[in-house]
Amino acid sequence: MTGTSTGASPPTTAREPEHLTRNRRVDAAHTPRRQNQMKSIAQIVQNNRRLLAAYEDKVQPRFLRRYAREPMDAAAVYRKLRALDPGPDAPARVLDLGCGTGWLARERAAVDGLGARTEFHVADVLAPLAGEPGRTDEIWVCGALHQMKDAGAALDRVAGLLADGGIAYVQTFAEDPDVNERVDMAVMAKMGHRVFRGSELEDLAEANELKLGGASHVGMVYFRTLTKKSAIGEAGK
Repeated sequence: MTGTSTGASPPTTAREPEHLTRNRRVDAAHTPRRQNQMKSIAQIVQNNRRLLAAYEDKVQPRFLRRYAREPMDAAAVYRKLRALDPGPDAPARVLDLGCGTGWLARERAAVDGLGARTEFHVADVLAPLAGEPGRTDEIWVCGALHQMKDAGAALDRVAGLLADGGIAYVQTFAEDPDVNERVDMAVMAKMGHRVFRGSELEDLAEANELKLGGASHVGMVYFRTLTKKSAIGEAGK
């Protein structure tokens, strides 16, 4: 997965070893915090291994559970998205854009035994990554899109990186009339985050040449798959 991430170990910017370029790998990256924006808990603890582990094990699942109204963790997010579409049989490259602490990247790598091929990069997701390849078979944007100031630009980046026949998996937050979290939503807005409304996410995706796939939600926790519009017949629709 490619994106910007800070994992439990210090982030690296090492380029992929030459012998791995033909094999599956997971890259991850996170987006630096914008100036004058309140720090999230993950950003506060990201350089402390012990606190980071506690955040991933205890705090983040509580947030997900609160908004989903049922138990939810990285493994559950992964399963929910895979249930919408299993994806390519043997993706050559997987990218996790805006991976934050690396929580989903590590889950994805563990499921497919790709730990040794996982790299983390600290970078702006809208800027080229060091050693950036061509197109990517799978792109994961989980727990990140709602934190990005320009979600449309981020989705345009996804469309530009996604290979023909590839798939993007998105987990974000969307309003649900049965989940009243107005105070939390106000705090999220203070941190520069958003909760998508109505068809807002779908409209942004289609405006950036992405085709809508499957979708589901558990409370405010929203899951969506996206593919590229084909060069012939669908682009611009």
